[in-house]
This record gives sequence, structure tokens and C-alpha cells, in this order.
Amino acid sequence: MNLQRLCRLDELPDGGSRGLLRRGGDDQLCVVRQRDEVFAYLNDCPHEHRPLEYRQDRFLAADGSHIVCYAHSAHFDIRSGLCFAGPCTGERLVPVPVTLRDGDVWVPAVLPNLFD
Repeated sequence: MNLQRLCRLDELPDGGSRGLLRRGGDDQLCVVRQRDEVFAYLNDCPHEHRPLEYRQDRFLAADGSHIVCYAHSAHFDIRSGLCFAGPCTGERLVPVPVTLRDGDVWVPAVLPNLFD
């Protein structure tokens, strides 16, 4: 699998989130760091296929415990992407595999298609 470098691990705030791989006015990815683990999802809520954040890099609940789609208040588990509250309960965010290597964060060069 061909990979593309996303960023350095230290560019992601521990316990925080960032939107990355900007295309047009939206980031393609929602990326969350928890200590030495990084979770990435397509920036697309399964409810109405809208970007998740209300403001750039604002993907998490106020306490940082989960991802929130601010358009309709869907709540997603950081580790699994499973929606546990809101209009799309039981659905999932589309995960993007992350590889950590030499302090860099890598993702596939070709991202999953939302509508496969």
C-alpha cells in the first residue's frame, strides 16, 4: 500500500484533534491523538454526509472524550468511530488506517471512497 505523510506526531495535540488534508474549504480527515495512538476518519458524518467540525480542528466534545458532529449532535467513539448517540446511532465513521513511523503519521495515499 502506498502511503502519504500526514504530519509529525508532535504536530497533533495530545488529547486533541485536527482536520487535515484540506480540499476546497473542508478537511478530508478528522484526526485524533490520544498519547501515542492516532485515530483518523473521513471528515464525513454518516447522518447527512456533512463535515463533522463546527470550526476548523474542533471535532471533540468539550471534555475530549468523543468526536461530535456539530451539525446534528451525533456522538462517536474515538477508538471505533461508532455513533453511540444522535440521529445516526449504530452507524460508524469511515476509518482511515494510520501508520506511525519515525515520529511521522502516515495514511494511505488513496483514501476510502465514501460511497462504495
